[in-house]
Amino acid sequence: MAIAIQGPAGAGKTTFAAEAVRAIEALSGKDVMVLAPSSSAVNELRSRVTPKAETIQQFMINPELQDAARGGVLRIDEASFLSARAGRWLLEFARDSGTRLVVPGDVRQHHSVERGDWLRVMEQTGAICYAAITKIFRQQIEPLRDAVRDLSQGKIEEGLDKLEKFGAICQVEDKTERLAKIAELHLAALKEGKSSLIVAPTHGECRARGAVREAMKGEGMLSRPEQTVPRLNRLNLTEAQRGDAVSYEPGYVVEFHRIVKGAAVSGRKEKRFRSGEQWTVVRRDPGGSVLVEREGVQKFLPLEHSGKFDLYRPEQIALAAGDTVRITKNFCVAGTRFRNNEFHRVAAVDAQTITFDGGSRIEAGSRFLHIDQGVAVTSYASQSRTIDQVIASAPVESFSQVNRAQFYVTMSRARQAMHLFIDSKAALREAACRPSERLSSSENEIDDLLTRLQRSARAGRR
Repeated sequence: MAIAIQGPAGAGKTTFAAEAVRAIEALSGKDVMVLAPSSSAVNELRSRVTPKAETIQQFMINPELQDAARGGVLRIDEASFLSARAGRWLLEFARDSGTRLVVPGDVRQHHSVERGDWLRVMEQTGAICYAAITKIFRQQIEPLRDAVRDLSQGKIEEGLDKLEKFGAICQVEDKTERLAKIAELHLAALKEGKSSLIVAPTHGECRARGAVREAMKGEGMLSRPEQTVPRLNRLNLTEAQRGDAVSYEPGYVVEFHRIVKGAAVSGRKEKRFRSGEQWTVVRRDPGGSVLVEREGVQKFLPLEHSGKFDLYRPEQIALAAGDTVRITKNFCVAGTRFRNNEFHRVAAVDAQTITFDGGSRIEAGSRFLHIDQGVAVTSYASQSRTIDQVIASAPVESFSQVNRAQFYVTMSRARQAMHLFIDSKAALREAACRPSERLSSSENEIDDLLTRLQRSARAGRR
């Protein structure tokens, strides 16, 4: 019913997918539908693999897509991102509908934000058989390719040794000097017409890209005038946290992605919160309720439906022609669809409008935007991307988010050049070797049983 395809970062899994889809349809006579965890990945799959590509989330809620897939083959791109819940749903769908699953992925890369490492558990328990792609093609320089091969196999110390021998690791303790060197390398690549991306473990470290932007201004790579536009920073709270009034502060923004019933307490008597609406938090009451407002209408937020909305902190972002922005959530403006994790270059900006290369536009004055700067990103946002040059910034203060998966994903994005800037090589080795796997409930039970048996054995020896 299901088969996994293992492959390290840069092994050409997407190229392989195009050939595999054609072969499966030609030899079996069955249609292949491809699912991916993000809209940006779906766009790439539609252009390179098959027009029959959709997001996993859309497939799980769309009966028409499910009917179209019955009895055929489902290929799940980046299957390591599948949570335990989604993985189980897909297995049950395949069983009940007579559909085959093909799940390529790399369990050493990032896993789902939602709980459960489904693909890793399936492979390790033998519940799913797998084939393997082993050769790495992305890195065009042999020493870098050898280092990434070690990282892909969990040999972090060996990979670090090879990166250090190649000169890819640079220890600079002074933050200002470190950021200046990062900016210099980034601008040099852009001037040569190469793609360059700065990757950092945390969003806070990504915000330090201000030094890069100032350097771009000095080189005339950003045009005037510069405008400040509103953006939303998702707080990434769990559903339980969003259901607790303590998580809300006045000025926070609630955006709905499902229709929810709600009674107005002032102004017009609205009966529903509609999908896509943004409501601003007015206050948090001692009794545990949250009052929100939109266009003069106030309502109490239905905290019991916290799975149907997200919570954001409003911020401001400065933009000028020449800037790169990253889309942080799917949305549609004037018939143009912007997809999560897409990157766009700003062609022009004024107080009302952001115009991108290609002519697409976003009206900046009507609502908070789901955009962020695109110069520096976290390793999660970089996964599945291929870049000429990657510059990683990982000071000790950000090591809470550094582990084997984060380090492997970061260092495996580049074709031609890797630069890792740190302030402590010794601390980096310790952080990069930390495991990133999360135990499932059954694994926790086994781990607890082994612990109790070990304690009993020690007590018996005493």
